[in-house]
Amino acid sequence: MGRMRGRLAQLRQFVSDSLAHIREALVDRPFRPGRLLGGRYQVRRVLGMGSYGISYLCEDRRDGRRCVVKQVRPSKRGGRKGEPVFEREAAVLERLAHPAIPRLIDRFADGGGLFLVMEYKHGRNLEDALFADNRTFSTAKALRVLRELCDIVAYVHRRGFVHRDVRIPNVMIGDDGRLALIDFGLACPVGDHAAANLDADRLNGYPEEKKIRREPVFASDFYAMGHLLLFLLYAGYEAKPGQPEGSWEEELDLPPRLRAFIRRLLQLDEPYGDIGDVIRELDGLILETERDGGDVAREG
Repeated sequence: MGRMRGRLAQLRQFVSDSLAHIREALVDRPFRPGRLLGGRYQVRRVLGMGSYGISYLCEDRRDGRRCVVKQVRPSKRGGRKGEPVFEREAAVLERLAHPAIPRLIDRFADGGGLFLVMEYKHGRNLEDALFADNRTFSTAKALRVLRELCDIVAYVHRRGFVHRDVRIPNVMIGDDGRLALIDFGLACPVGDHAAANLDADRLNGYPEEKKIRREPVFASDFYAMGHLLLFLLYAGYEAKPGQPEGSWEEELDLPPRLRAFIRRLLQLDEPYGDIGDVIRELDGLILETERDGGDVAREG
C-alpha cells in the first residue's frame, strides 16, 4: 500500500509539472516581429529565452539603432522571483560602465510587462563559434581569449559583483575580434546570499557544477572560466576509434603548469581567491606557451 501511495504521489507530481510547463509555454509565448514595445522599440527577432526572461533584438524607432529588449517572462512576473530578479539585473547594470559590457539604456512597463533595454553587442558568441562555425583555438589563442575575459571579469569584481553565468553563450566575439560579456540576469553583489537564495529551489536536483557556478563568491566565476577554457582547448579534439571516454586530464595532453592552473580554477585544488592571482598565473602561462610554440598536443 505504501509503495502504491508513493507511485500515485509521483504521478500527481508528474501531471502537475507537465501542466505547469504547458501553461508556461502558452503564457510565455514571445512577441512576433513587428510588435512595438513601450511605444518605441520594434521587435525584429527573438534572441533567446532564459529561466526568467525573453530577449529580443529590437530597433529603436527614435534613432534607428538596434538594441536588446529583455522581458520578464509573464509566467514569472507575479511570483516572488520575477520582479526581484528584474530589479537586481537593472541595479547591477546601472553600476557598470565598461565597453565590453552592455550598457543599460532604458527600463519600462508595457501592458503589465516589465522590460529592460540594453546595448546590442554585435558578433558571434563562443558557443556558435565552436559548434556552428567549427572554430578551433590553439592553446596560446585560448589562453589569450581567457586573458581578455579576465580583464572584463576583473572590472565586474572591482565593482563588487559576481556574474555567476560566465559561459560560452554569454561571451561574444565582436566583428573587431574583441570580447564582450553579456547576460547579467544572475549577477549579484558578492556575498549576497539572499540573491543566491532566489535560485535555490530551482537548483535542487541540479549537478554540483551548476550549484558552484551560482554561489555569490568570486571563485564561482573562476570555476566557470575553467570550464570555458576547457571548451576552447577541446575545440578540434577527436578521440581515436574505440577510445573510451576519459576525463579532461586524460584526454588533453597539457603541460603540468597549465593542468595545475585549470585544477585550481575548477576548485579541484586550492581555489584562487582573487582575480589578480588568476591574471598573474595566466600571464606566465601565455609567455611560457608562446615561447614553446603556441600549442600543446591533443591526444586522440
